[in-house]
Amino acid sequence: MTLALEINDAGLVLARDGHVVAEVPGYAMLDGREPQTGRAAERRARLQPLYAESRHWQELGTAALPRQMPAANSYAEVAYAQLAQLAREADAAGSEALYAVPAWYTREQLAVLLGVAREAGLPAVGLVDAGVAAAALEPVPVGVVQLELSLHCATVTVLEHVGDLRRVRYELLPQHGWVALQQAWIDLIAGEFVRRTRFDPLHEAAGEQRLWDGLPGWLAVLHDRESVTIEVPAAGESLAVGLARADFAGSARAFYDAVVQVLQRARPVGGPLHVRVSHRWFDLPGFTERLAALRDCEVRSLPRGAAALGALAFERELRREPHQLTLVQRLPVPLARNAPAATMPSAQVSPGEWPTHVVHLGRAWPLGAAPLYVGWSVPAGQRALAVTAGPGVSRVHCSLVRDANGAWLEDQSTYGTLLNGERVGGRVALRAGDRLWLGNPGVELALVRVVDGDGAA
Repeated sequence: MTLALEINDAGLVLARDGHVVAEVPGYAMLDGREPQTGRAAERRARLQPLYAESRHWQELGTAALPRQMPAANSYAEVAYAQLAQLAREADAAGSEALYAVPAWYTREQLAVLLGVAREAGLPAVGLVDAGVAAAALEPVPVGVVQLELSLHCATVTVLEHVGDLRRVRYELLPQHGWVALQQAWIDLIAGEFVRRTRFDPLHEAAGEQRLWDGLPGWLAVLHDRESVTIEVPAAGESLAVGLARADFAGSARAFYDAVVQVLQRARPVGGPLHVRVSHRWFDLPGFTERLAALRDCEVRSLPRGAAALGALAFERELRREPHQLTLVQRLPVPLARNAPAATMPSAQVSPGEWPTHVVHLGRAWPLGAAPLYVGWSVPAGQRALAVTAGPGVSRVHCSLVRDANGAWLEDQSTYGTLLNGERVGGRVALRAGDRLWLGNPGVELALVRVVDGDGAA
């Protein structure tokens, strides 16, 4: 029976018969005669950090570890120990497996993975890009972006459908992984305890480990509630603080903004942005709300183990003889005939947010029913906001109008217009506070709302 393994150190997922049968974090403790891996290692990682290892899947290779360890000499040895343990615990040893692998794996890393898999009793019969496999579970639009979260990085994979679904490119955010997110929230919690109780739960390793162990449960509570109460033991008593969902979202804002910037760069000119988000991202406090602020963006959550399940669904296309193994980066996924209904609404602009003027170089132009054309050579007879000619700026680049339904940007350029860093095309709603960029290095315009003493525009 064929299995599928998703190589993601935030959770190595083993799937069989269309179902996830095991998931273990990519942690190892190397203080014994043999590595201890998975959940048991994760629960000791803050108690003995010098012997904790969590980069063996990201840095998979045969080079010596950065520091000498009693239980292993290389990342490959640690990966082998974890994979062998997973095979034993899932009663899967000796089974053939399809592997969904990270986008950044090199040829050398893939070769090491094949050797580790064979020795661990899960020989590979197919390799597929994890981003492609994860997005392949249902028909897709012409362009789609898959977002994944690993322990030490986030990955944005840009895909397109041209006869089949294929990977175009990917982008890594190496400082925006699950470990860094967890640390931001641990610091938030510890800081709140110090502020309210003068007790620092990070003053000893056991307290730090307790926070790391409790964090998944507190995040699960915030999935359904607006606040969570966190309790810790201290000097024979129990101390508690309450934190709101918004507090956690605020601590993660820099992470979310960085991801959104990459997604904005992936947006096709003149079309909507279709995003497939792994469950690891979708469940984080405030993340879906951050994506909801993106204009004309359709977001769908992927199931747990989506890459492994996608590999199983396309076993026929992936399966190869051992000596013919190759990394598959395209799959025959059906093209969605109609754009799927959005599971997350696009940002809406209320009348109180409609801009009344556009500002350029300190001067404000009113917006009205007659279009205001922006460019470096607007034809005579048109309302015009003249800007300096430059790379990426069209003669008539765009127009701005305000009517009974709101304020609008109509892009008419060859190159597209950036709205708050997001490349847009066609007709887009505007709100006060928006910023437009034309060309490179660019002409900047700001949308503002001017009101009278009674608050009327």
